[in-house]
Amino acid sequence: MNSVSLEEAYDLIKSLTKSEKRFFKLTASSEENTAAISKLFDELEKAPRFDEAKLSKLSRQKHKTLSTHDILQLTYNVILKSQRTFYAESISGYKIKDEISNLRNLFDKAQYKQCRKMLNKLKEEAYTEESFNFILEIISIEKQLLDIENKFGNISKSLDDLIKEEQDLINKSKNIGEYAQSFSKLNYLVRQNMVAKTSKELDSYDKLLNSSLFKNCDKCYSKKAEVLYHHTRALCFSKKRNNAMRQSEFKSMVELMDKYPFLINEYPKRYLSGINNILSVEIEQAHYATAEKLIADFIKLKSHPAFNTTDLQLKIFTSTTNAQLLIYTDGGRTDKAIPVVKHINEQIELYKDKINKEELLIFYYNFTSLYIYSQNYTEASKYLNLLLSENDTNLRHDLQCFSRLQNIILHYELQKIPELKYLLKITSDFYKNQKYQFKIEKVILEMFEELADSKEPDPIWARSYKQIKELMQDTYEKIANYYFDFLAYTESKVSGKKVGDIIFDKVSQNWKK
Repeated sequence: MNSVSLEEAYDLIKSLTKSEKRFFKLTASSEENTAAISKLFDELEKAPRFDEAKLSKLSRQKHKTLSTHDILQLTYNVILKSQRTFYAESISGYKIKDEISNLRNLFDKAQYKQCRKMLNKLKEEAYTEESFNFILEIISIEKQLLDIENKFGNISKSLDDLIKEEQDLINKSKNIGEYAQSFSKLNYLVRQNMVAKTSKELDSYDKLLNSSLFKNCDKCYSKKAEVLYHHTRALCFSKKRNNAMRQSEFKSMVELMDKYPFLINEYPKRYLSGINNILSVEIEQAHYATAEKLIADFIKLKSHPAFNTTDLQLKIFTSTTNAQLLIYTDGGRTDKAIPVVKHINEQIELYKDKINKEELLIFYYNFTSLYIYSQNYTEASKYLNLLLSENDTNLRHDLQCFSRLQNIILHYELQKIPELKYLLKITSDFYKNQKYQFKIEKVILEMFEELADSKEPDPIWARSYKQIKELMQDTYEKIANYYFDFLAYTESKVSGKKVGDIIFDKVSQNWKK
């Protein structure tokens, strides 16, 4: 094993739940160097934050035969060992592996009747959970067992039957692989271009939807393949902005997984993605009361055993809090969104680098929109600067495009006119290098170019508001307004009202139960 650092051990200990920590203590109690391991664990567990100088001093323990580094390595290894054992009973793969080992032991001990009895039961359970790779291992034992049984005159099935069964399993595994590969290629394509700005960009999605694998589910040989089938189709419809079909496919996927719970354990992230997308459609359709209820149900999944890892708990946290931000911001309830921002920032500090950059970008982008709608431009600038400082061109290209427009808005609102003129130039150069551009992006740039040089802004705002209102009749242009409500923003300049108030006046009925 690679050498472990004090900080790595500290981070791992801090990620443990109370139950996991208790189980670690039980595991450590059976180790040879219990006292040294437990002492170091307690020191790191009690520390409120990582302070290398302080913790290094505390961890320098005297021991007869072990160095400080040896104790650190031992402690880390015992934590990992306790985690394996703690989750062994809840993860079916661990259980099946143990049972296969038991099968081999019974066979080696010539306990053939017991071996057959256990094999049949284990095989039945493995089929129930579509553990095809494990069934192939079981069949390899069954071939040997069948040879012995035939010699005793116990002929239950032929070798040809097993070979045929084996081929069927290989075909099912291959089928799952084909769907998984198609999904991976699609996911890569989506991440390369998050937003389709023209119908031409949708050709590849239509081609996939009309392919033999995805035209209907006849080619799915298993429930696992069906999950991948629905998820892939849902992602295509999401790109096509067909929310009705997107929601239908995700609902089909979630309902399938609810019906066969082993699929949730097999694909927990897909299940959360399905729930999140069903929620997102309700938000995009401005069904805010429905969305609030779905968020509450989503949060309850934290207690589900399938989602008890730090990674999945974080996914539930980021999905639900971003959803809360969106319904309160897009629904004109900016006052209710401010406490959510505070809660998110507390969790970001708590989890530190465990929340990935993409999630942080989404948070900062949504924070920026919220504070612009609230006319708190200083606070909006703070979060936009955090977003822009990431400067990773491989992450969320869509947010990078719209955050540039947010930056222009903030420079204008804070009356940084000389900087605004320079910013308009480099933003214009940025868009020239884009393959496709929303018309609204061009309108916004031209509008601020005029505003930067004008002492009479009112006619410009009025004309731009009318232009944007007309653009919002276009299906593709409307997509831009999901990222930032440019229509409400320009209307606020014409009417003198806050963006949040304008939005709420339009959607207030959508908050009613």
